[in-house]
Amino acid sequence: MLGKGWICDNCNNEFSKFESRVIYSSILGAERCRLGVTTKRRRPAHSKTHGISWFAKPSSPPNIVEVEADWSQIPVLLSADRSTGKMVFRLHDDTNFDISKLLLKIGVEIITPILIAPESTMNYDLSDAKKHLLGKTSEVWPYFLLRDASVENRLVSVLSCVPEEHEYIRSLGFDIFLHEVNDEPILFFIYGEFRGAICLTSRNTKWREILLEWKVPHVGCPLVYADLSA
Repeated sequence: MLGKGWICDNCNNEFSKFESRVIYSSILGAERCRLGVTTKRRRPAHSKTHGISWFAKPSSPPNIVEVEADWSQIPVLLSADRSTGKMVFRLHDDTNFDISKLLLKIGVEIITPILIAPESTMNYDLSDAKKHLLGKTSEVWPYFLLRDASVENRLVSVLSCVPEEHEYIRSLGFDIFLHEVNDEPILFFIYGEFRGAICLTSRNTKWREILLEWKVPHVGCPLVYADLSA
């Protein structure tokens, strides 16, 4: 977390809008509940996605959540004996735009202090990302949903320099990686079963070639980038 003075109140208020939508209305919100998160107000996390309300159960074993819904309206794939089932979610929806902004914000907040450090040799231009975060541009910013964990074997966490803290953070279900492709910084973000990657300096998707080279299955988001999937 950045200290006081890094983000002004106006910008922070703007960021809070899409952060709240991600937390309460997207697949990341559901993951937050599955991971048993307790909020800053010491309450179990909750979220609602596609008509399903999710409630974290911090005192229960891992992966235990409480859910409520009008099940006649929710597509559920049940096993033959009806003892287990799977729920079907739309991958591409309006929350893609907010998830994209959240990934950008995380990346910008990580890199900015490094860029202005006196000894820094980095020279990334984050101006387009900052404009997008503040709503000054309406053009979609793409990210890729990664469909398995193999990508983590290719990356080094930005938190690896603090092993004890890194181990604790991993136990909470998330990790953060930075990787440079064609002189552009790529953020890889892991949260539970969600794995996303985004370029921080431009909407360029050519860096996706590294995913193809690594044979990491992925899906382009939002919907207009769905054809960039493998």
